Amino acid sequence: MKKSKKLLGKATKNVPKKVLKEMILEKISTSYKRPTFNDVLAEIVLAVSKRSVCLFYSIGTVIFRDKQVLSLGYNGPSRGDVHCHKVGCSRIVGGKLKKGAGMCRGSHAELNAIGNAANNGINISGASMIISFSPCKSCAKQIVNQNIKEIYYLSEYNLDKDVEKYLTRLGVKLIHYKIKK
Repeated sequence: MKKSKKLLGKATKNVPKKVLKEMILEKISTSYKRPTFNDVLAEIVLAVSKRSVCLFYSIGTVIFRDKQVLSLGYNGPSRGDVHCHKVGCSRIVGGKLKKGAGMCRGSHAELNAIGNAANNGINISGASMIISFSPCKSCAKQIVNQNIKEIYYLSEYNLDKDVEKYLTRLGVKLIHYKIKK
């Protein structure tokens, strides 16, 4: 007992007593429900999406396998390019958002996560992916090429039935995930 108290004392030495009490009370409460691994990943996706500088969409992606995070990505311009929140969206012309008017500076979160894995020498073949929004057709093709087996998405982004059929036909599961709070 003394040894466990000593270890707990070291581990919690720099934690304010109020915070420590709240943490302990939460965990011993009969209503405490430990979040699932996918719930934790969904929270990470939402946090990563905050790095986006897009004026219209904040999207995050986590690639994972066997409860291990392999790579993260969010939508935004290439390294070294100007940020949209500083210079404006290239698709706004004459004060109006024009579809197809300008070339978006941003790269999609899924492609950035795939690229980050490649840059770091991480094999993502056979992994799963969780994304803020369902993938577009262009990203779906790259996801298939990387041999991603499952895609969890939190919200629909103009979910095209063709994308859904395409992924299913090629053996990729597309799952609408809802955080269980």
